[in-house]
Amino acid sequence: MTQTLSTSLDIIPGMEPTVIQHCHATHAYVTKDIAASNKDVAALAGSLRDLRSCRITLSCISWLPPEILTTIFTYIVEDDAFKSRTGTPRPCGAPISMIITHICRHWRQVALESTTLWAYLNCVSANWLDIMFERSKKAALVVIYRSPGSLRKCFQQILSQLPRIKYLQLCSSSWEVDRILDCLSSQPAPSLQTLKFSVARKSHTRVIRPISDSIFQGRAPLLRSVELKECTFSWTSCIFSGLRTLDVRRIGFASYPTLSQLLSALRRMPELEQLTLGLSSRFSEDTELFDQVPLARLKRIALDACTLRNAVSLFSCLAFPVDVKIALNLAPIGSCLSDLFLAMHKDPDGPGPIIRSMRASLSYHTFGVQFSTSMTFKSEYSWNPPDDDIILSLQFKCSSSTRKPPVIFDICQMVPHRRIRSLSVTSSLYLRDNFWRAGSADLPALESIQLGGTCNIRSLIAVLQSGGVQSSEMAYPSLHALELEGIDFGCGEAEELQDIVIIRADHGLGIHELRLVRCRNLVDDKVQLLKEVVPAVDWDGHEESLVGGDGSGGGCLCHICRDESSSGENHMQALLHSDYDYDPDSDAYSEE
Repeated sequence: MTQTLSTSLDIIPGMEPTVIQHCHATHAYVTKDIAASNKDVAALAGSLRDLRSCRITLSCISWLPPEILTTIFTYIVEDDAFKSRTGTPRPCGAPISMIITHICRHWRQVALESTTLWAYLNCVSANWLDIMFERSKKAALVVIYRSPGSLRKCFQQILSQLPRIKYLQLCSSSWEVDRILDCLSSQPAPSLQTLKFSVARKSHTRVIRPISDSIFQGRAPLLRSVELKECTFSWTSCIFSGLRTLDVRRIGFASYPTLSQLLSALRRMPELEQLTLGLSSRFSEDTELFDQVPLARLKRIALDACTLRNAVSLFSCLAFPVDVKIALNLAPIGSCLSDLFLAMHKDPDGPGPIIRSMRASLSYHTFGVQFSTSMTFKSEYSWNPPDDDIILSLQFKCSSSTRKPPVIFDICQMVPHRRIRSLSVTSSLYLRDNFWRAGSADLPALESIQLGGTCNIRSLIAVLQSGGVQSSEMAYPSLHALELEGIDFGCGEAEELQDIVIIRADHGLGIHELRLVRCRNLVDDKVQLLKEVVPAVDWDGHEESLVGGDGSGGGCLCHICRDESSSGENHMQALLHSDYDYDPDSDAYSEE
């Protein structure tokens, strides 16, 4: 640039020599000044890097020894691998272990020296695999690809490392199954401990090749956990031997076992601890009698989309500890429900865990009931809950004969070792007084009721104030805690609840605790009335009216005002005491 500018100045006609010389001198000075400034900027950038490095070095985490930092980094990578649900690579494409190396020099050195940090391949793109293999050296690999899209371009590269893999989770498209199974059958898997294989549902456009006995060349000696979904296989495969965890659901028709085949496979798993099966079709008719399969270490068994008949047949052939956690998701149940409990609890009078609480989830199509050894439920309702305290979880589809909420108390009577003190009910059905009367008769020692959902408390209020002169004749004589969540109060029901508390207190049956969460049509004045008679009232302050229109003249929309404006109080009272069931599809009550 200096030469170009000097030449330009020299050829300008009429330019005085002194002016040209001055321009040359000024340009040289500026160029020198810019160079000095660039040097200062570079020095400041270096100083800034040094200061940042020093700050990181002085931070508390940098005082930790490399072993502790490695543990923290490994925890971060493990958490990302096992808790991620996306099944797709990161937007930047780089694995977490690579990101850690760009924080500071110290962290980079620690990360590069930790081979296990590079052994977690969670949807890692093909571009990074060679680096991950190199830096992990001979460490056992954890491979997780939850999506066919992320697996398609790299499964051959990944499965070339099969002898090193200890944890393998793959989700394939139906078009790639044959090639993946070829790779899995090409080498033994001496390090493999966990196998999870599934075929994406939306890709089922062709017949899926079954997993054969030749998988892993018949050599996977450390395999202890197998999970198969949406695929076909042979129950004589080497993978069904010596397992501690087995999860098989939504399998192909060709893989559906006879009872004999299933029991034969379970006999090869004497140390089985976790068993989950989807048994939607009936077992073929077996005329022979089977010896019971001993599963002395079994901790949890879950049957998904299972017929009641299959459940009875299977439980009749198993021998397991009395404290096994059982979760059942059944088709509509029938009259042989008692047979199921006899099969599950072969010695109901023997020792076993004490049941202290009961939870019910009631909807038009599905009923669920759970029994726990704890007084409280730690997680949201699901048919197969993670809580270790829930000993039995039973969910079933409703038919015309079973869509009666009191059936859950019939089930309760079949559960051994029950001393139920707490009842939690979430319902979208109208619970009439016969439901609460059945609960009072079957659970005389009940101390706490939690009620939620879109139901109302009208029938509960009616039952709580019923009874004779004697305290022992009143409903729920041991009740002292009440929790209402998401309930719509009818006009006047808060005052009725206050009156009931007073009446029960006069009989020595006072309610001492009342919790109100997200209840509608409940304002501060009404809550203050309840606080006058209940020692401990926990209210979240939620105030929401049930007024129609713009809130000024639409009228109250609570169930009491609706009933009075439509068909009158007598009609609703008749429904409260009837044996009719509500059908939301027809918006009418139909007789069972």
